[in-house]
Amino acid sequence: MRSLLGFWSTTAFLLVLSFVGRSATLGSESLHSVLDAIVVTLTWMASRVLDRRDNIYTYGMHRLEVLYSLLNVITVVVGVVIGLVFSVTLLVLRVSDNPWIVMMASLVALGFSILSSTEHGDEIKEGIRIHALLDSLTFALGAVVGFVVLITGLPWVDPLGSFLVLGVLALTSLGNVKEGIYTLMERSPVNVKEVEDSLKSVFRTVHHVHVWNICPHMRVATLHVIEEPNVTLGQIDEKRREVERILRDKFNVTHVTIQFESRDEEIESGFGSLTG
Repeated sequence: MRSLLGFWSTTAFLLVLSFVGRSATLGSESLHSVLDAIVVTLTWMASRVLDRRDNIYTYGMHRLEVLYSLLNVITVVVGVVIGLVFSVTLLVLRVSDNPWIVMMASLVALGFSILSSTEHGDEIKEGIRIHALLDSLTFALGAVVGFVVLITGLPWVDPLGSFLVLGVLALTSLGNVKEGIYTLMERSPVNVKEVEDSLKSVFRTVHHVHVWNICPHMRVATLHVIEEPNVTLGQIDEKRREVERILRDKFNVTHVTIQFESRDEEIESGFGSLTG
């Protein structure tokens, strides 16, 4: 909750001073802060229902994390466009900012951001903490821009600083775009051939391997293995635990479903001719 308070306090503070200081850099920082506050709030709300499972949502509602991530990307794209228009307008009109306000506002926002980064906890809170630490770099950049304008007296430095802030905002969002799309498309996060090779020390024949992410911290795998039909359930269970250990330690798989098939099924399905 302290993180949410820090993000929204930063947002309100920067929004007011960006108009008072007539600063493109503060405008970009406030835009960045608004987007962050919205996303962090949505993430916090989602964290309260992620593990709510029923007969329909059997894995819970973890895909909400991906949807919110993509929503964040969309808002970032819109925000960057608005910020660029705002910055170019101030540059063309040669609007002078107040460097003292820019510098002090960025430093205060930096303090709020550091406050938001001190809250530790589960993966959701850790994600918010890292987000706040990255924002601190943006606010530090704003403080530097204000100082440069104060020393040099060059008003066009402020819009250029705004371009830098918007560039940082865009670049830090690219990873979320890629990972969000990969997760929704159920792209395998690992090479399934490597998975098959790693499991051959336990089962001679492994096939139909599928690995995908439900969300950034829930990875699922399904696979078929072929075993002798006279193996006992206890022996099978021991091998299953070994497979789960390999997948967890080497590929960060958190949930595994294994379908066992007998040697007779291997011959009928044609896998015997493939494996020798």
